[in-house]
Amino acid sequence: MGRLLRWYREGLDPTSRLHELATFMRHVDPTSTAVYLTITPGLLNQANRRFEAFAETAWAEARL
Repeated sequence: MGRLLRWYREGLDPTSRLHELATFMRHVDPTSTAVYLTITPGLLNQANRRFEAFAETAWAEARL
């Protein structure tokens, strides 16, 4: 989970980098790696911050 959290903190897209994690773990593809991924409070917080930044424009328009 540490690598995923670092990707979030660095502003990178973890989804687009899962193939790197799969390769590191010597898995055939990211689907095999997903079994080992769990949501931690830190990951959830980072994902929530990214979603809020993404959705802020839509929320601002809805308030108008």
